[in-house]
Amino acid sequence: MFGHSAPKALWPVIFFLPWFLLGSAYLGEWALARGARLIGLASTGTGDRLGFSAARLRLIGLAFLLMTAPLALADPLPAAPATCTVATPEEARTLGDTLFDQGAYQSAGDCYQAAGELALANRAYVKAVEPRSAATARQLSDQRDQAKTMLRKVELAFHPGH
Repeated sequence: MFGHSAPKALWPVIFFLPWFLLGSAYLGEWALARGARLIGLASTGTGDRLGFSAARLRLIGLAFLLMTAPLALADPLPAAPATCTVATPEEARTLGDTLFDQGAYQSAGDCYQAAGELALANRAYVKAVEPRSAATARQLSDQRDQAKTMLRKVELAFHPGH
């Protein structure tokens, strides 16, 4: 009903990923230098044997960034199945009436919308939400009662003499 096929936000890729990769390159360089110092490679002058420099790590990070950039693009939204497949607005209105009488309010709203009857579509959509709202209200009431019971048990646990 409210689906859209807008592209995914690119701000995480644009703002976060390059800095993460750059920070990872510096962290990797630090870890390599520290590891070389700990095992004594730096004191013997063979610290560059590992072959990793900050520039090389940055190039690896840039390659990773370029490889993952296509993942930021959104896949197109799959075509939603048409719930009201009729040729004319009059048929859509008739089918909407039939579906409304049967209790299929969501589908009836789709048909009313296809027919251009927006007021009837809104009424059908509101009717479709009512059963869910009643069930949600019942669940909230049950949870409230459980919370009150638990609170009462806690009060009795701290005040056993009352």
